[in-house]
Amino acid sequence: MIRQSSNSMQRITLALAWGISLLIALLAPSTFFLVSYQSLQNSLKSQTELTVYAVNDIIVSNPKMWRFAEIRLSELLERPAFDRVPQAVKLLDDTGEEVAKNRTPLATPRISHIHEIHDAGTVVGRVVVARSLRPLLKNTALVALGSILCGALLFYFFRKLPIEAINTAFKTLEDSENKYRSLYETMKEGMALHQVVLDGDGKISSLTVINANPSCAAMFDGDLDSVIGKDSFELFGDTFREFLLEMRAVVEHGDAISFEICLPGTDYYYNVQTFSPDTGLIATLFEDITETRKSEQQIQKMAYFDTLTGLPNRALFYDRINQGIALASRDKSGLAVLFLDLDRFKNINDTLGHSVGDQLLIEVAERLNRHIRTSDTLARLGGDEFVAVINQLSDQFNATIVARNLIESLHASFSIMGKELHITGSIGIALFPDDGNDAETLVKHADMAMYTSKETGRNAFNFFSPIMNQKALMRMEIETALRLAMERKEFFIELQPIMCADSLTITAAEALVRWNHPTRGRIPPNDFIPLAEEMGLILPLGEWVLRTVCTMVKSWSDAGLPAIRYCVNVSSLQIEQQNFPELVHTILKESGANPAQLEIELTESCLVTNFGGSIPDIFGMRAWGIAISIDDFGTGYSSLGYIKTLPIDHIKIDRSFVSDISTNFQDQAIVEAIIAMSQKLGIKNIAEGVETSEQLEFLQEQGCDEIQGYYFHKPLSLEAFETLLRSQ
Repeated sequence: MIRQSSNSMQRITLALAWGISLLIALLAPSTFFLVSYQSLQNSLKSQTELTVYAVNDIIVSNPKMWRFAEIRLSELLERPAFDRVPQAVKLLDDTGEEVAKNRTPLATPRISHIHEIHDAGTVVGRVVVARSLRPLLKNTALVALGSILCGALLFYFFRKLPIEAINTAFKTLEDSENKYRSLYETMKEGMALHQVVLDGDGKISSLTVINANPSCAAMFDGDLDSVIGKDSFELFGDTFREFLLEMRAVVEHGDAISFEICLPGTDYYYNVQTFSPDTGLIATLFEDITETRKSEQQIQKMAYFDTLTGLPNRALFYDRINQGIALASRDKSGLAVLFLDLDRFKNINDTLGHSVGDQLLIEVAERLNRHIRTSDTLARLGGDEFVAVINQLSDQFNATIVARNLIESLHASFSIMGKELHITGSIGIALFPDDGNDAETLVKHADMAMYTSKETGRNAFNFFSPIMNQKALMRMEIETALRLAMERKEFFIELQPIMCADSLTITAAEALVRWNHPTRGRIPPNDFIPLAEEMGLILPLGEWVLRTVCTMVKSWSDAGLPAIRYCVNVSSLQIEQQNFPELVHTILKESGANPAQLEIELTESCLVTNFGGSIPDIFGMRAWGIAISIDDFGTGYSSLGYIKTLPIDHIKIDRSFVSDISTNFQDQAIVEAIIAMSQKLGIKNIAEGVETSEQLEFLQEQGCDEIQGYYFHKPLSLEAFETLLRSQ
């Protein structure tokens, strides 16, 4: 067939020779000229900018008389270029009149670049730098001559290319293909070729096997017909889908990737080498690594897991706890180690035998593990000793809940070999970093606390620190009481006046929720507000505060009291978990309160966390007349971009900056900056924590809008505030 097409091949080679020769003869000099010309332009631009930079110093130093410094400017323009290429430089004023120039002669044709000189944003002059194109044209002509010679040589080579060489190449190709086909069909590794179909977004929509070798078919205990034409994802499992993005890169860029799969419905593992032999095709080579993988898994299990219970052993546990300590140190989060020992387990082993004891340990491990999160670790250290590391705890109360759940999980009886057994456990708890900064110390302290639990009656838990233990118990009591506080109507509201900094009259009041415990008395908000957020009770509590304030606003408005603003703090959980604008709208409608008298206070962290979510809806309430303020400004994470973008009505300067402004220069600077920024942005500011006349005087001098603090009033009961407001 090749011989029959000899004449055709000669015509093709002739056309190819002419085409390549002309392409080289034309393309090389034109490319050289374009690249060199661009380089010349860039050099010219850089030299112009350097000249402007040098001249600019003279202009800035004498902006009115610089035009008359012709000698100095000419000397400056005579400096050689950074690349030593001859160039002509002229300095023009803003009218285009020549002020100075160098004396370098240039041959034509030329290329020039102009750069304006600015003084205070105004064009005061221009620098013109020119260079000759003649060297570039000479070099281009030399390149063209060389290209013509090269093209002529290539024309001769391609024109005289023997047809026999083409035949030889085809023969070699055919032999190579036969060898590849033989290797392809006899190799022990499975190989498959897949057709790739992309959707409109360029993503892989389907993958179909279009060819495979016998070894690939043997993976499915079938012949080639059972593989070819099948969907690749169905044949080889969802692991293929997990690498869709990588396979797309294989198709588009020719990358090669490697990954492992477990064949669906089997326990066979394969290492898959993937590459793209041609456009729209993916080739996969499957190497059986089943025995290697099973051996590795067995070795890992023996090295890191308890052979009886299947739980992590001591080695893996200490690796996990060290990881947890590193994570807690980085994230400033809590970590607890719980050491559990079964009570009187030795009696079971001694009376019923070790086989019963071992089975009991297996079932105990299963129960305990059901109460441990996947992010935590439960391990068996040996005998009847279990230890757990609990990550990302906010405080010891969470560790208390875990310990209580573990103890309660053992209360139901165990049925072991026809015998009903009852067992309890004692737990000791150590907290990072209070009880230790390393794994060994934490485990030792948890072990000591566990023995305290045994000494005090067993079937209980204790913290390593008695003070922590007492605090945890107190926290539990507060939690129990907090759940009943709403029903018992133990919450009430106090109002702290906010004063106008100039007139010192009441312009607003902040609503503060208080809790009067029946036995402990008044509990500080810092003790129950965070707990209410953790328990989710902040949602009904926040709704109660908002409803109470709106009802009060309506009542006082009807009674003729001055229409001041009433500020209500809103938790981030209320923003995240409630349709807060709808809730506010419902309460306003039901109470009849004037929206213009309501102000919603958000924390900086709430603003940042929910910026892309519900925050725009919150600020949409301003259309109803509601004001929005940012509480504790300067202590959170707010970005000035948010402050600039959002229509904020007030920012409250945190008391930590106000407390020392009479003596602390840094606090003075911060408060001054916040006030100045808010004034520039048209946002009113409120200073919190004002307690002295010196603080008041400083804030008034800086132009602060409103003041809040004990210097004027502490938080007042509703009756006392009503009396105060009436007197004003």
